[in-house]
Amino acid sequence: MAAKKKDKNAVNRSKGGVRTGQRPGPSRTAERQSEPAYDVGKGKLRTSVTAIDQHRNHKQGPQRQAQQQVQPSGRRPQMKPERNRQAQTVAAAAPAPQAAAKAAPRVHRYYDFYLLIAVLAIFTIGLLMVYSSSQYTAMMDGQPHDYYFKRQLIIGGAGFFAILVCSLMSGLVIRALRALAVPALAVTTFLTLLTLLVGASSHGATRWLRIGGVSIQTAEIAKVAIIMFMAAMVDRKGFAIGRFRKNWRILLYVGIPSFLIMMENLSSGIIMFGICFVMYFVGSKNWKLFVFVGIAGIVALIVAKPLTAYIVEMRGIVNIEEVNYRLRRILAWACPEQFPDDAYQTLQGLYAIGSGGLMGKGLGESIQKFGALPEAQNDMIFSIICEELGFVGAFLVVTVYLFIIFRLYDIARYARDLFSSMLCVGVMAHISIQVILNIAVVTGFIPNTGVTLPFISYGGSAVLCTLGEIGIALAVSHEILTDS
Repeated sequence: MAAKKKDKNAVNRSKGGVRTGQRPGPSRTAERQSEPAYDVGKGKLRTSVTAIDQHRNHKQGPQRQAQQQVQPSGRRPQMKPERNRQAQTVAAAAPAPQAAAKAAPRVHRYYDFYLLIAVLAIFTIGLLMVYSSSQYTAMMDGQPHDYYFKRQLIIGGAGFFAILVCSLMSGLVIRALRALAVPALAVTTFLTLLTLLVGASSHGATRWLRIGGVSIQTAEIAKVAIIMFMAAMVDRKGFAIGRFRKNWRILLYVGIPSFLIMMENLSSGIIMFGICFVMYFVGSKNWKLFVFVGIAGIVALIVAKPLTAYIVEMRGIVNIEEVNYRLRRILAWACPEQFPDDAYQTLQGLYAIGSGGLMGKGLGESIQKFGALPEAQNDMIFSIICEELGFVGAFLVVTVYLFIIFRLYDIARYARDLFSSMLCVGVMAHISIQVILNIAVVTGFIPNTGVTLPFISYGGSAVLCTLGEIGIALAVSHEILTDS
C-alpha cells in the first residue's frame, strides 16, 4: 500500500503536479512566473509568486527555510515545450534596462524657426519697400530721405525684442494671456470710447489716442484683446460656444468695442468682426450657419459693384460731394470713370500695377511714388511692389504670406491646450484677413478702406502689435513637446 502511494506521488511529480497544502514545485513556479501579472480575462491583479512563497516559508518556521537553503531541489524545472519557447521569446525580446533607456526617444520643446525666418524675411522686404516708396514723401515733409525707414527699423526692433521675450518666457506669457483676457477687453473698450471723445484726428478720422506724446492706434490693441478674449471663451465653453442663445453675451462684449471702432475706422471694425467669425467657426460645431453666412457674404460682394453702378445710372447721380465719405468711396469704387476725383488713389494704384509688368521696373525705379500715389508707404505699398518688382515679386510676397499662414495653422493644430490653439487661430485669422483686404483694395475688388499690409506697410502700433502676435504664436510653439 505504501509502495503504491509512493509511486503515485512520483507520477504527480513527473507531471509537474502539486498536491494540496504543499509548496509549488520549481516547474509550476517557473510556469506561473512566465505568465503576466495581470489577468485581463478575470479582471483581477494577481499577487506575485515570490510574495506567496515568502509568506508560506514564514509560517513553516526558520528551520524549514534553512533546510530549503542548504538542500536545494536537484530536479530541473520541467516546462512544457510551448511555454519554454514563449518564455525564451519574451526574454529575448525584453531589452536590458540600459538599452531601453538609450532606445527611448528624448522629449524636448519645439520651436518654429520656419515661422520666425519667414516673418524676418517679409519684414526685411518691407523695410526695402518703405525706404524706396517714402523718400519723396519724407523730403516733401521736410524730413531726411530715410526718415520713415529709420522709424520702421526702430519699431521693428522693438517688435522682434517682444518676440524674443515671448520665446524665452513662453509658459509665463501664455498663463498671463489667459489670466488677462477679460480685463484686456474691458480696458480696450474704455480706450476705444476715450479715443472717440478726446482722440487725435487725421485724414478725416479719429483713430489715434495721444498718451504722453505717443500716438496709439487703439484699433490695433483691440484686435489683440479680442483674440485673447475669444480664445479664453472658446477654452471655457468648448463646443457649447456655438449655442448663441446661451452665449449671446460673448457677442455683446466683443461687439461693443468693434462697433465703437467701426464708427471711425470701418476697415478695422470689419477685421475685428472677421476675427470673431473665424474663431467662432473653429470653436463651434454648428458649421452650417457659418457656411451660409460666408456664402451670403461672397454673393453680396459679387453683386455689390454692378448693383451700385446700376443704381448710379438709374438715379442719374453726377455729383457726390455732399454724400457721406463712406458712401462716396463705394460710389467711386463702383463707377471710377464717373467719379475720377474720389477714385484717384485707386486708379493710380492700378496704373502702378499695370506698369510693372512681369519683372517690374527695378527696385527704386517707381514713378507713381513721386506724388502721384497717396500713402505709397502705407496702404498702397503693394502697388509699389508690383511696379518695381513686377508680377514675380508680388507673387513671391504672397507666397511668403501663405507660408506664414500655414505655419500658424500647424502650430494651432499641435498646440498643447485649446486656449493656445485658439490664440494661433486668432493670429492666423487677423493676418490672413488683413492681407486679403489690402490686396483686394489695391487691385480694386473692394472699396478703399485704408487697410495696411502686415509686416510691410509703414506704421507704429500696427507693426508692433502684429509682431507681438507672432511672438505669441512662437510662445505657443515653444510649449509643444516633441520626440523628433
